[in-house]
Amino acid sequence: MIYNKRYQIALILFLVTIPYLNSFSCSFHFDDNYVILSDPLIRDMRNLPEIFSGAFERPLLRASFALNYAFNGLNVAGYHLFNLVLHLTVCLEIFYLAKLLEKMFARGQEKSFFPLLSALAFGMHPLFTGSVTYIASRSAAMATFFYLLSMIFVVLALERKDVNKRRRDVFLLFSVAAFAAGFLVKEIIVTLPAMLVIYLFIGYDGRPGTFAKKYMLPAAVFFFVLGGYFLARYAAFEHIIPSDEARIYEGVLSPYHYFLTELKVIVFYYLKWLLVPVGGPFADPDIPAETTFLSASVLLSAGFISSVIFLALKYRKRFPIPSFGVLWFFITLLPTSSIFPLGDVAVERHVYLPGAGFSLIAGSILEGLRKKIPAKAALAVFTLLFVFLGYATAERNKVWLSEVTLWEDAAGKSPQKVRVLNNRAFAYMIEGELDIAARYYAELLAQFPEYPYGHSNLGSIYEAQGRIAEAIQEYQEAVRLRPDNPLLRAKLGAAYDKAGSRLAAIEQLNAALAGDPSNPQIMALLALVLSKNGDFGRAAALAGKSLELDPQNRLAAEIMRQIHERQK
Repeated sequence: MIYNKRYQIALILFLVTIPYLNSFSCSFHFDDNYVILSDPLIRDMRNLPEIFSGAFERPLLRASFALNYAFNGLNVAGYHLFNLVLHLTVCLEIFYLAKLLEKMFARGQEKSFFPLLSALAFGMHPLFTGSVTYIASRSAAMATFFYLLSMIFVVLALERKDVNKRRRDVFLLFSVAAFAAGFLVKEIIVTLPAMLVIYLFIGYDGRPGTFAKKYMLPAAVFFFVLGGYFLARYAAFEHIIPSDEARIYEGVLSPYHYFLTELKVIVFYYLKWLLVPVGGPFADPDIPAETTFLSASVLLSAGFISSVIFLALKYRKRFPIPSFGVLWFFITLLPTSSIFPLGDVAVERHVYLPGAGFSLIAGSILEGLRKKIPAKAALAVFTLLFVFLGYATAERNKVWLSEVTLWEDAAGKSPQKVRVLNNRAFAYMIEGELDIAARYYAELLAQFPEYPYGHSNLGSIYEAQGRIAEAIQEYQEAVRLRPDNPLLRAKLGAAYDKAGSRLAAIEQLNAALAGDPSNPQIMALLALVLSKNGDFGRAAALAGKSLELDPQNRLAAEIMRQIHERQK
């Protein structure tokens, strides 16, 4: 019975679901605010044509959020259910791909648990809660779904001897379609053509002429689609790197320094998190940047990675599946862990797609162990392993329960990182725990007195507590540290208005508007102060312009109403 495919599928679905049952009450988190709570287009399914008109803005991902909103509104449980179903589907894809690889590479000479063990090693690993429980990170799981789907179809198209040419062409067409669809979710799918070449390289039978005749044309189709995407993107934006990866964040590393740091991250963080899922991962690890190749950690990492890749290539015929998994892991990390700097050097979701390769290695090792030890011992080992992974995943989900639990966990593990400390204090602030938030901001600023946003957020707390003079002092310090930031000046201007200093408020809001002349909220704030100061003409003009840019701006609408009342 245990060898029955349906039984194994049911076992995967059951065992992977259990650790995620406590995730359904976990709240929205940081990027959820932008991709869900603040995206007006997902609020109506009739906006789908407009969503898909932005072909380079991940329209398929946004459409999935629109579907969630249509059925669930902002009920977080529906979004978690979608993510879990997607994760389960990816697990089944790994199960099916493992079966195909076993048949093609290992010739499937005997019944094995390799596909089952691979799917469970992936599905129950706590590292992947960052792509399942964190809703916005659905992008990684969706892209992986299309990646695996495309790979499965291409394996069916190129290797099955019992499939006629017409059906083989259909499989190839579906594979290319899945590859193209992946670009509508996340650009990490770009490595698929390289993995196709690796698959063909490992499975090549060595007969003269067969490789070029049988494989080169199908492989060329994927590179054609990839080139077409990049040409279209360059024509649209005049750059190749996706906008979220080309954006310049404060403190982003140079390409060279980022590459050196990523070598360390891959070995000492990603592989550690995969092999020893204890004490991590966490939302925002504090990882010092590497600036020289001669650093011990960089040299060790580069040597380890090079050695593992060399061994995978050398022994690809003897150990085809582990070799394929090793190359999958490192190749699929290239979009996020090479020379293209991102704002975060180590993120859980970056390992979701590479984790599929890791799971094939793990499944192969576990299956090898099963063959060498008694059946009862193997059952005990596997039971303990998956109980541990399931428990660790359920515990990790507790960290994602709220912004407070998430950033308390991160602060305990990165106590010297300013962004983590700020996010922890801000989490208490939005929960209404103002005294705790103020204490944490005071501690942060004692350690990082030049951090402008700490001063700004502490000012917001003081303002909410009615301590307007202290709020103004914090806003002033924030503006001094970052005079070119319009939003900081706008907060100072609004505080001056509350304190009755209208001329000072107008000065700051004028400066804010000069820095961001199309911001409807700054326009409305300035219009409010101008109307209080008797300048109704300019106030009406600014409020009207604000409403043109944002018809839902209540402050601007109220100002216009009051001015019209005065003119009657």
